[in-house]
Amino acid sequence: MKVLHSYVASLMAKGVISTGWYSILTGLAMLFVAYLLFGVDADRAAPVVADVLVVVGIWVTARGIWSEVRHRRASEG
Repeated sequence: MKVLHSYVASLMAKGVISTGWYSILTGLAMLFVAYLLFGVDADRAAPVVADVLVVVGIWVTARGIWSEVRHRRASEG
């Protein structure tokens, strides 16, 4: 995970990926992990953690989309 984090951080430093897209991708990753956790029956805490990840994933994704919309509006006009 550290390798992926450092790779994405280097892309952000070079300007390849914006902070908005970083938030969008992070939120989608959280939603994917939540999806995987909903299928776990062996642990009683898994659905609770999945619920938290869904809420946070939606919030982070929405924040990233909003950031990209603001960025594009600012660059247009």
